[in-house]
Amino acid sequence: MSEINKVLYPIQRFKVMGYLCQVEKSNYGSIAAFTGLSLPEISRTVKTLEEHGYVKVWKDRNGRYPETVVRATETGQDSMRTMLNSLRRYSEKH
Repeated sequence: MSEINKVLYPIQRFKVMGYLCQVEKSNYGSIAAFTGLSLPEISRTVKTLEEHGYVKVWKDRNGRYPETVVRATETGQDSMRTMLNSLRRYSEKH
């Protein structure tokens, strides 16, 4: 199981990346609705993923209101795909 990514291993990061790999971009509210994580958990998780180059984060406006927007990078998508493939191979062996 050497391909298990230590960055994606905590369930919070796995949930957020799993969601972001399915959408073009998202805001914290949508991430919370999909993952069940609190906004502070999402903020910490996104910060870690951004530090590793797995997501890109920017500020945008939704009408009059500012919002934080997040999208998975190619690096993040590739890492998630690799981890999922590794988990599939592991589950087939056991």
